[in-house]
Amino acid sequence: MKSFKIYLPILFFVFTISFAQTKLNMQKVDESALSNGESYPVDARESNEAFDKANGIDYAKLGQPIQTNLKKVAWNFTVGSIKSWIVSDRRPGTSTPFYPIPTTCRAASVGSNCYIFVADSVWGTRVTQTAVDQIRIAFDSQNAVPNSNKGIFQTDKETYGDPPDVDHDTKIIILIFDILDSYSVTHTGGYTVGYFHPINEYSKLQYSNSNEAEMFFLDANPLDISNSSGLITGLSTLAHEFQHMIQYNYHGMLTAAQQETFFDEGCSLVAEVINGYPLYSQSSYYNISTNRYMLGWNPNNDATDVIKDYSRAARFFLYLKEQFGVGVLKSFTQSTRTGINALNIDALPAVPTSRRFSDIVVDWWIANFLNDRNVDTKWGYIYPNVPKVPATTMNADPNVTYKSDAVYKLGAEYISYISGNNLTANFNTNGKTALQLRAIETGPAGKKVSVVTPGSNFTEPNFGTDYTNVTFLVCHNDNNDAVLNPNSIPFAYSYTSSGTNENKPTEIAYDNTEPTGIWNWPAGDSVAVVFDGIPGTKLDSIRVALRTLSSINGGVWRKATSGSALFGKQLAVPITATGKTYVSGTYPPQWTNWVKVDLRNYNIDASTSFVVSFVLEGTYQIGVATGPNRIMNTYQPSSNSLTYTTNNDVRKWYNFTVDDTNPQDSLIVYLIRAYVSLPTGVKDVIELMPSSFKLAQNYPNPFNPSTVISYQLPVSGQVSLKVYDMLGREVATLVNEFQQAGNHNSQFSISNSQLSSGIYFYTIRSGNFVETKKMVLMK
Repeated sequence: MKSFKIYLPILFFVFTISFAQTKLNMQKVDESALSNGESYPVDARESNEAFDKANGIDYAKLGQPIQTNLKKVAWNFTVGSIKSWIVSDRRPGTSTPFYPIPTTCRAASVGSNCYIFVADSVWGTRVTQTAVDQIRIAFDSQNAVPNSNKGIFQTDKETYGDPPDVDHDTKIIILIFDILDSYSVTHTGGYTVGYFHPINEYSKLQYSNSNEAEMFFLDANPLDISNSSGLITGLSTLAHEFQHMIQYNYHGMLTAAQQETFFDEGCSLVAEVINGYPLYSQSSYYNISTNRYMLGWNPNNDATDVIKDYSRAARFFLYLKEQFGVGVLKSFTQSTRTGINALNIDALPAVPTSRRFSDIVVDWWIANFLNDRNVDTKWGYIYPNVPKVPATTMNADPNVTYKSDAVYKLGAEYISYISGNNLTANFNTNGKTALQLRAIETGPAGKKVSVVTPGSNFTEPNFGTDYTNVTFLVCHNDNNDAVLNPNSIPFAYSYTSSGTNENKPTEIAYDNTEPTGIWNWPAGDSVAVVFDGIPGTKLDSIRVALRTLSSINGGVWRKATSGSALFGKQLAVPITATGKTYVSGTYPPQWTNWVKVDLRNYNIDASTSFVVSFVLEGTYQIGVATGPNRIMNTYQPSSNSLTYTTNNDVRKWYNFTVDDTNPQDSLIVYLIRAYVSLPTGVKDVIELMPSSFKLAQNYPNPFNPSTVISYQLPVSGQVSLKVYDMLGREVATLVNEFQQAGNHNSQFSISNSQLSSGIYFYTIRSGNFVETKKMVLMK
């Protein structure tokens, strides 16, 4: 059943914004939408299961559908046919779980593939004839594959097999209506975008609320199929759900025969790609989901957690399809077995290939990091811009005395060495043969992959010259391994390594193409890049690609580890970057206006994640070399870049994609890079005690949702730091404790309050010292 579309979570909002050279329709994607109550499509599987359980629908008790009492002739609907269909009310605690809804047939296939019914209540308002015709064409005769002459129906049928036919009509019924679910109550959070409910395959004698028909349900609110992004969401959902219908035809709903969720969803997710729609969002997999039981599904029963499983299943089945063709999908779907057994015993031998699941999964983990079919076709993707997974751990110093970690059953981690010379490493897997090791090496000499033997030295004497990155894949590869809870009991390993530490600054960069321009964000907005830390390193400098010759101010913060704020502890504020070269006309092959900001005097620990952010000042002026500055950007399939701006009257940090048709490579990436190095015999900077009390101006200011207030104490003592509104009413106590002499920071966040925009005051008291400053909250 279908989950989030395009990127996760998604807030659909299209508008036009000025670009340096052109204009683009832009789709905002809010990565924090789940925690902030905004709408986003959610998976129907959990909704179906919860609905069935709440209403006593037990497929094991119902058994297989009986055919003798179902209708014997085709529906033979025509445009204008009126029909009252039974639909489900998925709102929590509803007293009428099923109810009839008046509908009218608004389209019928010229061929033999679908009828489209629309609820009368949404016709002409939420749903138009143009949108219905687009759905009919895509399902019936032309999906999103370039130059396609096949629709979703034929493509899924040829790829997976035949759908069921209980109503003696080969046309599938698509019903568009306002699906009543929890979103209908709160108008926030997740909504069911569409679903296939197997109960309609049963006779009314078995279940009275069955429609006795093959049919899909597609949402009309808040899903908006009249715009391109909503239409893509709806059509990819149909491709997904039609595969579920075909899967049902071969496996039914009985517990013993039903396909395992990972494999069931993986088949449906790749159906979207086969029909030309975007690959399911990969951000959850490449960010945090590599070390996770591969075949597990939503172990925490959490709507925000299950997206990791969808990301992983989509990627694995894309890999299967590219490695072995669609034939492996058909054999797998039609196998009488399930899961790994269906792959190993039926699907893979039918391709044919000698590779089995245990071989494939290791190659897949390599492909996820290397992604280069030129090295070996097993180690890359054909689908463009599949995001490379990042290293789990990065070592800037090849000398690691001892480090331990653990991987879950059928999980993987990546240990990268990114600096130094002459690497030797030794891994201890504690005798666990299921733990396997590979070395993935890249550099001027090319790329190669080697098997690493646990307990034996792996040596690369050309590390630092021929090969500048050596990454060890550590994976668990035995699904028969007896583990009571594969999601909570990992397998431990440890490693040591040695080499020569050159201590050259190491670049951390998330952009891999030249800039395409700038986004003309309003003055007062901010842009930021979140950098992953590298253990033991210090931040030497940053480089930023600027548009004009003017100065732009910003700072460096520790990334917040809790709450909705992005900024944690202040590390270097303010910092200034000033442009050096103005480019007019066509952009050069290599951008020239890169500016370095030296940060060595700040002695910043770069071991954990940090944020570099700049505030946009003044209205951008196209073609003016000395006008207010902006950060250059490019577009890629993954992004650590965030923008602080207003969306739907909500002002906060967002992540953006600018192409709703091909979003997999259109995330905005700001060109900011960080350079870190290992300290070698350099003494830490000694911070002198302040000679006087001082309260600094908060930064940023204006702010939303959080700001940092810095102050210094020449002597230890009781400290009070409070925030007041214009009427002198206390709105927050930030500090009320005894503190040691020195420099201090306190963060003020309004994320969980109802404070309105305006001027506020903050006052510090310590001994006889009292000082007040004002700050501006701008929502």
